[in-house]
Amino acid sequence: MRKVMAEDRCSRCGQEGEDSFHVFYLCPTAKEIWSHLNFSWILNNSHLDTWSWLTWVFSQGTNEQCRSFCCGFWLIWTNRNKLLYESRSSTSWDISKQIKSYILELEGSRERELNVGTSVRSRQSLQMVKNAIFFYAAFDLKNSKSASGLVVSNEEGRIVAAKSTLHENIASPFTAEAVAGLQATRLGIQLGFNTLDIIGDSRTVITKCQNTSRDKSEIGAIISDIQSLKDQYRRINFYFIPRSENTEAHSLAKETLKKGEEQYLERETLRSFRGEIEPNHRVSLE
Repeated sequence: MRKVMAEDRCSRCGQEGEDSFHVFYLCPTAKEIWSHLNFSWILNNSHLDTWSWLTWVFSQGTNEQCRSFCCGFWLIWTNRNKLLYESRSSTSWDISKQIKSYILELEGSRERELNVGTSVRSRQSLQMVKNAIFFYAAFDLKNSKSASGLVVSNEEGRIVAAKSTLHENIASPFTAEAVAGLQATRLGIQLGFNTLDIIGDSRTVITKCQNTSRDKSEIGAIISDIQSLKDQYRRINFYFIPRSENTEAHSLAKETLKKGEEQYLERETLRSFRGEIEPNHRVSLE
């Protein structure tokens, strides 16, 4: 494995020369991260170099453990680069939370793939029954930013409004999706809906919103905020749909993150968020 080109000393601990084996194995911060993730066992064998260590980890770990290990490996490197090139420092605990969030998001993505084409309530039937807000979150790992895309449909299934919001200091796609769900819940109140379906393609976030028990995960505070707003509705439901059926919210969030411009639009027909948008008029929700 190629050595890390850096200063003589590790940018995190400053204790010794920084090569790839030090970054991922010897550095005290790396050891703390592996411990937070219950991966202390990968440090129990003596290794002379990165390659022999990696070979041993992949021979000993289960498929799930190897997947989590790769996620940790990637985010340790990402945060090392943020410290070196952007002077942005994260604690071992913060990095381990990011890793856990990514793992949960990967699990949610796998569930979405398995559920495409299954007997989930179709989007059309959801729209024709009552008001609905579809949400999606686009995430920028490099800058820790996200954009929430919210698309509002009426009881006839017609898209009548769309709103996008930019967010700073977002730790992971998992957190970004939870924030978008909170934005959707607030938007329904601002629009005066008494009954509402909130629909998204992050199964993990939707499941947490459906539950009434206290959530103890890293997005627990956001889920708690969503739960506290439920009483302002006569009835509110949360539904999962595949990403392929959430195209408008997806495109809106992606375009907003790309351009760095928030928007709120009201219109009768939504042709495309990727081309020129010609709203009937703009309003402020504040």
